[in-house]
Amino acid sequence: MAMLVDVAVERYRFVCGRCGRAWTADYDVQYVSDDVGATFAFYRLDGVPVPPPTGGEVTCPNCGAMGVAVIPEGRRDSSPARLDSDEPRLRVTTTDEQRRAAAPHLPAVVSRT
Repeated sequence: MAMLVDVAVERYRFVCGRCGRAWTADYDVQYVSDDVGATFAFYRLDGVPVPPPTGGEVTCPNCGAMGVAVIPEGRRDSSPARLDSDEPRLRVTTTDEQRRAAAPHLPAVVSRT
């Protein structure tokens, strides 16, 4: 059975080797451990599953080049909650679909310099 190990927001800076364009993006990352102890990272950008930014598949939005440098800029941890802790909590009485429909879409932070 898979187990959620860590949840974080990771910010990456990108610089195109062809045109020099630079930008940043925040990725939601979930680290999951499988039955044999291997850990896998799942990345999302704007709520959409994407390959890891460090995987070499990032293209420049300006010129379409694949020679984009990827620089990790920061990380904000968000540890999974534990039921045996004394942290404040609220019982959920809505379905996944109801919560998704009620929540506004939050775009990733993307800045261009």
